[in-house]
Amino acid sequence: MLGEIAREYGVYMMAQAKARHPEISDRFFNVGFIIDPEGEVVLKHYKVAPLYPVEHSVCPHDIFDWWVERYGYNLDAFWPVVDTPIGRMGIMMANEGSYPENARALAMNGAEIVYRASLPHPAASNEFFEVQSRARALDNNFYVLAPNMGTYYLTRDAEAPIDTFGGRSYIIDYRGQIVGRQDYGGVSTSVCGPININALRHHRANSQWTNWLKDLRTELYQMLYSDPIYPKNLYLNREPMKHAEYAEKVIKCQIALLHERDIWRKPNE
Repeated sequence: MLGEIAREYGVYMMAQAKARHPEISDRFFNVGFIIDPEGEVVLKHYKVAPLYPVEHSVCPHDIFDWWVERYGYNLDAFWPVVDTPIGRMGIMMANEGSYPENARALAMNGAEIVYRASLPHPAASNEFFEVQSRARALDNNFYVLAPNMGTYYLTRDAEAPIDTFGGRSYIIDYRGQIVGRQDYGGVSTSVCGPININALRHHRANSQWTNWLKDLRTELYQMLYSDPIYPKNLYLNREPMKHAEYAEKVIKCQIALLHERDIWRKPNE
């Protein structure tokens, strides 16, 4: 259906949906995808940072060993980018944008236009969504398309739309500046703004300072991630956890880990 719309209007479409992997029948993922003007899916991205634990989606890191054996250990396996006549496009869904590494991975894979949707209350109303999205765009000199959810019904039979996401949709340019903004989210809305890929490329090629990627001292930064933090293969052999179990077996353990390594200090110490 979306492909038919793309063909009718001659546009690219970026969206996401919960979906099963054809080779893993008992799990589901949150999959971002891009459809070209011919109506063909030209990119699929399996979300690597679900909203823990409420989303219940599995991500590639949760089945890390299987994923690497199937797709390899490279940027394309986790953060694919598609090269199109209007720019190089990638996906950074919702909570993925809460971690700067996902944006940086897309940038290192060549991304110029990145889709980031969406975050519910309170992330929009307390400006998390804006701050994170603008920072990711500025850090990596790419456009961030950040449309938040519009009309939303809590149940299949509900008649009243509820603004559970808080609006504040954005288009953000490669300098972190908002070039399109729609604050209202109680109904279906739109957000519009200019995207100048050649200006982005000119900035990357000519700035003396603010094209940050050229300055990465990678030998230094690699040591940041030499010791694992979040456990891989969490759902390789089991279904995703519900809230109480996740809080006990993951959240408390992760906080304790950071305290044990003296990365965080315990409160009142």
